[in-house]
Amino acid sequence: MGFFDKFSSDVELTPAIALAGSMVYMMASDGELADEEMNYLIITLQSLGDPEELIKNASKYAKKHDLETFQKEANAILNEEQKMTILANLVDLLLADGSAEEEEQELFFSFVNAFGVSEEDIQILIEVISTKNNYAIFLD
Repeated sequence: MGFFDKFSSDVELTPAIALAGSMVYMMASDGELADEEMNYLIITLQSLGDPEELIKNASKYAKKHDLETFQKEANAILNEEQKMTILANLVDLLLADGSAEEEEQELFFSFVNAFGVSEEDIQILIEVISTKNNYAIFLD
C-alpha cells in the first residue's frame, strides 16, 4: 500500500454509475460540455438518486480507468435492457445539438461494439431518436 492510497477512494462500478459515466464520456468527446448536455445529464440521473453524486462517482471511476476498461467492466455488469437504455441516451446526447461530430460517432460505436449490440438494433434507436428530435417540422 502506497502512502497516498489512503487518500484515494475506489468507486465500484454500478449500472447507475455506468449510465452516468457513459454519458459523461459522450459529452466530453467533442471537447465541449454544453449547458444543454449537462442539464440533460442531471435530469436523466435524477430518477436514480443524487445526480451530482452519480456524476462525481462516475468522474472518480473514469480518472482511474481508461475508456476500454470502463466499457469492458460496464458490459460485464449490465443486462441487455440497461445496455440499450445507455445506448439510447448516448444517441440522444449525440443528436441533441443537431449534428453528430465524427468523434462522437466513433465513441458511440465503440460503446455499441463493447456492448455487443447489432447494427440493426442501433439503426432502430437512431431512427426513433432522430424522429423524436426533429423539431424543425413544426416550423413550417
